[in-house]
Amino acid sequence: MFAQFFGGYLLNKKMVTSEDLTQAFEDKKNTRMRLGVLAINAGLMTADQVEHVNITQQSVDKRFGDLAVELGYVTEDQVEALLAQQPTEYLLLGQTLVNNGVLTNAEFEKAIKDYKADNELTDSDLEGSKNESLSKLVTEFYHLEEAANARVLTDYVTMMFKNIIRFIDGDFTPLEAMVIREYDAEYFIRQDITGAYDAITCITADKDVYYEFAKRFAGDNFGDISEIVNETVGEFLNVTNGLFAVNESNELGAELTMTPQEAIVGQHISFDKAAYCIPVVFGFGEVDFIVSAEP
Repeated sequence: MFAQFFGGYLLNKKMVTSEDLTQAFEDKKNTRMRLGVLAINAGLMTADQVEHVNITQQSVDKRFGDLAVELGYVTEDQVEALLAQQPTEYLLLGQTLVNNGVLTNAEFEKAIKDYKADNELTDSDLEGSKNESLSKLVTEFYHLEEAANARVLTDYVTMMFKNIIRFIDGDFTPLEAMVIREYDAEYFIRQDITGAYDAITCITADKDVYYEFAKRFAGDNFGDISEIVNETVGEFLNVTNGLFAVNESNELGAELTMTPQEAIVGQHISFDKAAYCIPVVFGFGEVDFIVSAEP
């Protein structure tokens, strides 16, 4: 999930475009991690030092690591440690953006340092999938600490993204959230959560994107937007809400129930209370996830 939020961070900073990220997510499947990017991420070399080695390689037939050691930038042990690392998704994304000419090594160096500092993330956080680290990232990215029920929203959105990666697609870019009270929906599915607190959860998209979302979750084709498509998108919402409710019960003793899903087509939707609209851009288009929770 860190790769997706790193992409969103770069987009918010206007260092990349949505098109840049869509292409990079596709290209990174074939990206080979370079030692220079690993060294920059580990703080062992600067972008200028990496560029110096790259330029020197044009006239000397030696590997990057050997040259970096000869030039005194790193030790042999450090090179061996870097080579032993498993490349993480966010580094592969950064490497791909550099390969595609979207970022320079210097821009990547600054971006990754700022990203870690802004979100108070360590290398250990970014190498794993700790719930605490993911929740912190979600809270910071969407400024959920300002929400009336910050803990619930953070836990729900974190669960939602885990299920997006698990069931739909891992190559997406989260955009900044908007606080809304109304929404013009083309295709829209809603399910409410009641009990220890009340929550509204929704998924909405344009027709073609809604169809593709359903297709990916079901792993099947449909002839057109129909009842089965609505049921399929609704089932993704139901699975997410069900897992969230189980976690809430197991960890906090909060008892929650879910209402039947409601499908809406081509209507203006109003919400009684403010809700967070969280746009997510996939390669096939944008899907908006709407969630509101009151203490």
